[in-house]
Amino acid sequence: AIQHSQSSLTIHFASSTAATHKPTKQTMFASASRSLRSPLTRACGGKLRFNRPTAVAAVTTTKQSTTRSFSSSLPPDDPQSQFQPSAPKELNMEMAIGIQDANQLFLKHGVGQQRLKLLSEDANMPLVVKWQRMMQIYLGMQLHTVAGLGYPASEQGIMMYTQQLAQFVSTCEPSVQDEFRQVGRTTWRDMLNLAFALDDELDTGKYDEELGVVDARNASHKVASKMIEPEVLEELSTKCGQLPSDSDPEVEMGMKHQVIQDVVVNKVYLGGSPSLVEELGYPAGPKGYALMQYVMAYHENDPLCMEYTSSSMVKLWQAAGLDLGNAPGAGNMPMGGLPST
Repeated sequence: AIQHSQSSLTIHFASSTAATHKPTKQTMFASASRSLRSPLTRACGGKLRFNRPTAVAAVTTTKQSTTRSFSSSLPPDDPQSQFQPSAPKELNMEMAIGIQDANQLFLKHGVGQQRLKLLSEDANMPLVVKWQRMMQIYLGMQLHTVAGLGYPASEQGIMMYTQQLAQFVSTCEPSVQDEFRQVGRTTWRDMLNLAFALDDELDTGKYDEELGVVDARNASHKVASKMIEPEVLEELSTKCGQLPSDSDPEVEMGMKHQVIQDVVVNKVYLGGSPSLVEELGYPAGPKGYALMQYVMAYHENDPLCMEYTSSSMVKLWQAAGLDLGNAPGAGNMPMGGLPST
């Protein structure tokens, strides 16, 4: 749960995902990307609840001061107490750009920045946990923006906005689509930089030049190949088979999802000597992983990179005993990828 006192925002993240759509290659790639989630979909691992307080302002004037106070409720017959916001039926250019700008504002100067910096100070936090909390912070920040436009302040609202954004961007000129992708990539990289304190590594200039598409595809293929190595799939299957059964399928899915996260991070990316991130030219440990995602973000939408990742994710889900029709989106899974912007 995230408590935001200034805006009375409470977000509750369940441990399982409630996605019910059949994953496509593109959604599974984006799934394999943003987060062993608490994530966008799971958009957030499960259920999001946003408590909107209603308030009435009352002004009391004394000789000494003027005080504004807020009561916690409105009279039941007041039209404002019965107000129900309605989400936009579609996005236009002004709205799409405005939401992106607002997200960047919160990330650079607001509570999002403050929380991510606080997160970065815990150097001993496991990578999976830090990644999930980073995504929770991002989604909480995004909820502030989209809720102000009338979207439900929940997982469903985030998904509705994401779908409408994708639909709108698809109608734009290619140059405009590139601009939206660039803003999304910048937001993602700023978030990684803050959460993992990457300033020193980025200041070296080593990562200034974008990775070439051939190198990106080779890296994606190497990651995908290691994900489906027999010992990785066997370990995943064994650990999921040892989980206690649960009558709630969402709880059971959440437990399996956690196992996937742990195996992928600790066995695929960070396991071995040298680890996979080191073999690919990055520092060892969580910072090396974060830098890899920072660099690979440029080729998020490359068809071949998407194909490599989605095909390996299918095998991981199968090894975990997950129904692919209801498998969690991995916006929360630390495997590379951008959150919705």
